[in-house]
Amino acid sequence: MQEKVYQAHIVNIDELKHRLVQVWAELDHRHIAAAISHWRRHLMHVSRVRKLKGDILNNIGIQFTCGSLVYLLNSRPR
Repeated sequence: MQEKVYQAHIVNIDELKHRLVQVWAELDHRHIAAAISHWRRHLMHVSRVRKLKGDILNNIGIQFTCGSLVYLLNSRPR
């Protein structure tokens, strides 16, 4: 898109705005939709993996805490 915008000589901000709108309108938006779809799937996967890792780490933390408590209770002098 940048190459297409700057094919024309741009003198001021108004011309740049006009050129951006013009080039955006000429783009094949199927490519944009495909890229968004690809990244959406990727980000959803990353989100699921992070949640899974978080659940596993939380579970390990809970097990470690409970295990430590059981160990402390069993090892205290009577």
